Amino acid sequence: MASETDAIRRVLSALQESVIEYMIVGSYAAALHGFVRTTHDLDLVVCLLPEHVSTLATSLGDEFYLDTESALTAIERGDMFNAIDTNSGIKVDFWMLKDDEFARMQFSRRRRIDFEGIPAYIQSSEDTVLSKLLRYRITPSDRQLSDVRGIIEVQQDRLDWDYLRGWARRKGVDDLLESLLPG
Repeated sequence: MASETDAIRRVLSALQESVIEYMIVGSYAAALHGFVRTTHDLDLVVCLLPEHVSTLATSLGDEFYLDTESALTAIERGDMFNAIDTNSGIKVDFWMLKDDEFARMQFSRRRRIDFEGIPAYIQSSEDTVLSKLLRYRITPSDRQLSDVRGIIEVQQDRLDWDYLRGWARRKGVDDLLESLLPG
């Protein structure tokens, strides 16, 4: 039986083979920047065109369930679709890159990392913090705030605080950010 890590490696490889730009976001990004926690889904922001869908489905292979019609609808609506690894059960959410200044800025700041021997792109630490705070505003959850605390604790000296505070102010989450800072 394939592990979740094997499934994620397959997804990342399929994106590279299909020449689809992406970045890992959400819980996986938070865990890679902060403290590891259990999650059974992978969130990706992607620059996906309709012509990429069949190539992506082929690259993922029979181990993944991917409804190509849902994918095409998601692209058209600027929404999301998912693929599920039938072996491990991990769900991969593909979120279309939004066409706004903040989304484009985040995407331009993504970082290249090594994920289990495969080059991968991940949302920056600062943008993961901001995304988690914005998600908390929409759907309050201690898990979002715990992820932010973990990132700040692990990355504190490496964070671009001017960028982080500036965008937190612009997005209306500066009060949340300040409340989570140590001391």
